[in-house]
Amino acid sequence: MDLSTLTSPLDAARTQDSARFTVGGSTPRLAVRPGSREEVAELVRWCGALRLALLPWGGGIALSRATAPQRYDVALDLTGLSQLVEYEPDDFTVTAECGVRVQDLAARLTAHGQELPLEAAEHWGATLGGVLAANASGPRRRRFGSPRDRVLGAQFVTGDGVIARTGGRVVKNVAGHAVHRLLVGSRGNLGVILEASLKLLPLPLARRALVHGMGAEELTDGKRWDGLARLEPSMLTVIGRAVAALNPVLASGAAFCAVVAFEDETQWVEACSVSVRERLGVPRLAVSDASVSALTQMLTDTEEMPGPRLTFTTASHSPECLAPLLSHAVAERLVFHAPAGRLHLFPAANEAGALIRLLETKGFALIDSRGVDHAPRRPQASIARLRARLQQALDPASVFAR
Repeated sequence: MDLSTLTSPLDAARTQDSARFTVGGSTPRLAVRPGSREEVAELVRWCGALRLALLPWGGGIALSRATAPQRYDVALDLTGLSQLVEYEPDDFTVTAECGVRVQDLAARLTAHGQELPLEAAEHWGATLGGVLAANASGPRRRRFGSPRDRVLGAQFVTGDGVIARTGGRVVKNVAGHAVHRLLVGSRGNLGVILEASLKLLPLPLARRALVHGMGAEELTDGKRWDGLARLEPSMLTVIGRAVAALNPVLASGAAFCAVVAFEDETQWVEACSVSVRERLGVPRLAVSDASVSALTQMLTDTEEMPGPRLTFTTASHSPECLAPLLSHAVAERLVFHAPAGRLHLFPAANEAGALIRLLETKGFALIDSRGVDHAPRRPQASIARLRARLQQALDPASVFAR
């Protein structure tokens, strides 16, 4: 089929500049920004009829740095769906369309003393649908959960262009299968999320974060970290020198920067801060309340540094597990969210293979890679069969780009 003259079935005003939607060097032949849910469904049906591969786009924060899909004909820009559908402060629930910006949604909730603990890199541009599709989270993942833990229900478009609903808009809802949780983390491979309902939390009474600079010996001294997990910090993140240097607040010249934060009742936060000072010494910087939120965003943004990236998970929740990396140059370019056991490395492309082999012998498992020539480990046969069944049920014509 000749795609050189491909035109959208929607109004010409919906067409966007395709160059803005390049993924891994691959630019789609067409980019469209629907203005309604019905237009999204119409475009999906059109792609199915013409056997075109469609890729849903939100803010494009992660997609712009991702590996190119095998087929990619049409970019579906969802930022036109940006309405707050329903907000019930008394029920601690919110329903919003997929294109609403995470930053805008957070501001609306903060005005009512509530928050949706979704952490998205570059939240000024990230959208709710994009965060859900990637199941993205940052340094507070262990304490407050991932997007999959917060979603109550969703409306979405299947691969054959049908608008469907799964779950509900209230916490106590057990109707039907939890397809909405399968959509979270599916990266747009199962359906186009149109709107989502999520559980909220009250803002904590107090927030405190302590920033410490330290060397390799201090970082791997297990006695310093022993028992810290029992205090349930909302953050315990370690970043390497090169990562810290990108932000004046975090840069100190030390080999590593460790950030420990607490969010809770005021007296408990103060007691935990005292305990951290006893273990780690006087912090280089201490911030409270709104400044902690800004610091959290800085740490989340570090996950989307440009260039190749390897992401690992580990059962260890202590910075001392980083010891195998300390003699390697990549130690300067690491981000480790200890409570969640989530490690991000930014190696040179030719370092990736050796790092993967090293860390897999030390209890780390690779869960994502970007910009490196590495074939991911094949999933277990049972998982592969389940994934195939889901894709066949929700996207029988393979409309969504993979």
